[in-house]
Amino acid sequence: MDFKEQESDKTDLEYDGRKISNNYKNLVQKLKSMREIINLLEKKFL
Repeated sequence: MDFKEQESDKTDLEYDGRKISNNYKNLVQKLKSMREIINLLEKKFL
């Protein structure tokens, strides 16, 4: 494996790490949104 291939592999891993981080942040945001909606529905119907 030459230097260019190693750099390419490193860049791919960094990109995957950011992608996973962004996916995690999006999931957390969706869960917070769902929690707020559930709380509003509970207040309205209970």
